[in-house]
Amino acid sequence: MRRFYLKSQGLENKGATIVSDEKHNSKYLLVGKWGIKNDALSVYDLNGKLVSELKQVSVGKLPKFELFLQGTKVGTVTTPIGFIRGFLLVHNLHWWIAGDTVTCHFKVFHGISTILEINRVQINGSAYIELNVFDQEHLPLLICLAAILDRWIQKRPPLREPKLVRTWKINSDATSYNNFLKENLHENNQSFHCRHSSGD
Repeated sequence: MRRFYLKSQGLENKGATIVSDEKHNSKYLLVGKWGIKNDALSVYDLNGKLVSELKQVSVGKLPKFELFLQGTKVGTVTTPIGFIRGFLLVHNLHWWIAGDTVTCHFKVFHGISTILEINRVQINGSAYIELNVFDQEHLPLLICLAAILDRWIQKRPPLREPKLVRTWKINSDATSYNNFLKENLHENNQSFHCRHSSGD
């Protein structure tokens, strides 16, 4: 599993966002917007190459999106029940997404296997979207999905403030995390603290 972060866009729905790994290294650039037909979110690598896109092909209560990887259409995202209960389907890739639109805790599944876990967290006082990625091959597509989930829930209050907190030590190579357990993540609802440091 690898962990990545992108800053929550709130209701801005525009501009560029850097996608960083857990060591605060920039890995991708996410640009674009959605909301009207033909809008797109695009993911570029550090060389400026377009690696994935999510294009909006319909609007309304049941919007539809197409996913592209390396310029090839690989899937279609639909909202069979209007996302009211946090459930989406990704056709062709055979993925499905389930989660909580209040806490922004989602999982993306392929069959019964989890390929992505999404959490809304606080880093140095700002809201970020955390991606715990179990499928590296489709990482650029998963970034698109995480971004659209983040922007979607902003329009559906009440959105709770993150209870999961990360702290980056920006001045050094080390990254430290203080994890505060979110509600219902474990059956025993027991809080824990985990500190992880890495460096050359």
